[in-house]
Amino acid sequence: DGIHMNWPRSFSRSGNWYDPDRRYEINKKYSKQLDELNTFFDKSKAYYQSDDFNRNTVYEAMKGLFNGEKTLFVHVDAEKETLDLLAFKAEYNLENVVIVGGAEAHLVANEINAANVPVLLQRVHSTPNFEGDDYDLPYKLPKLLSDKGILVGLESSGQMERMNTRNLPFYAGTAVAYGLDKKEALKMITLNTAKILGIDDFAGSLEIGKDATLFISEGDALDMQGNRLTHAFIQGREISLESHQTELYKRYSNKYNHKIDE
Repeated sequence: DGIHMNWPRSFSRSGNWYDPDRRYEINKKYSKQLDELNTFFDKSKAYYQSDDFNRNTVYEAMKGLFNGEKTLFVHVDAEKETLDLLAFKAEYNLENVVIVGGAEAHLVANEINAANVPVLLQRVHSTPNFEGDDYDLPYKLPKLLSDKGILVGLESSGQMERMNTRNLPFYAGTAVAYGLDKKEALKMITLNTAKILGIDDFAGSLEIGKDATLFISEGDALDMQGNRLTHAFIQGREISLESHQTELYKRYSNKYNHKIDE
C-alpha cells in the first residue's frame, strides 16, 4: 500500500540524548544525500516507464508511487526539510504523499495545505523537539494544523509501539484540552486516519455499508479517567475484553472484599 522513507536531516545533534549540553550541528552531507535521493527516484521512474523489462526488485517496489497506486510516507520534522519534501513531491508529480512526524509542520502549514499533503502527527504526549518551541507545542499542534485546513491523523510510532497504542485516544483528548474541537479530535483517530490510509470506503466512521468495527465506552473515550470500555467489535464480531490483567483484578478484588463494578 505504501513506502516509508526517512527524509535526510539538514542538521544532527551531538552527544547523548540525555546530555543537556547537546548542540545542533549542520549536516554537511545533506545536499549530497538529496542528490542521491533524486538519482534513485530518477532511476525508479525510468524503470517504471521502460519497455525493456530487466527485472529489478528494488525499482519494482517503487513503481506504484508514480501512478498513484501507492502512498509515500515520509518521516520528516524540521521546517527546511519539509519544504524540500514539498518541492520533491512537485518535481516527481507524486500524487499521494503523507508527512509522518511533522514536529515543525505548523511553520509551513500553508505550504503543506496548498500541496494537499496530510500529516500523521507523532505522539502528542511528547516534549518539544527544538529549543525555541513552546513547552506545550506537541499538545496544541493538532489544532494549529487543523485550523489551516490540513488533514491530520494521530499516531504512536516509535519505541514500545504496542504498549503506546493504548494512549491513542488520550492523544486526541489532550488535543481537545488544548483547544481542538472534540469531533475533530475524534476524527484524527478514526475517519481522518482512514482517509490518509485510503481505507475510508469501509472504515473510519459509523455508516451503512462500512465495517462494524467499533467500541462502546461508559465514560468519555478520550479521557483516561473516564474511558471504560464495555464492548468491542471487529467487522461486527464482538471480541472479548477479558485478559490476564482483568482476571487478576477480579481474583484479588474478591480476595480482599473490594467491590467490583460489573
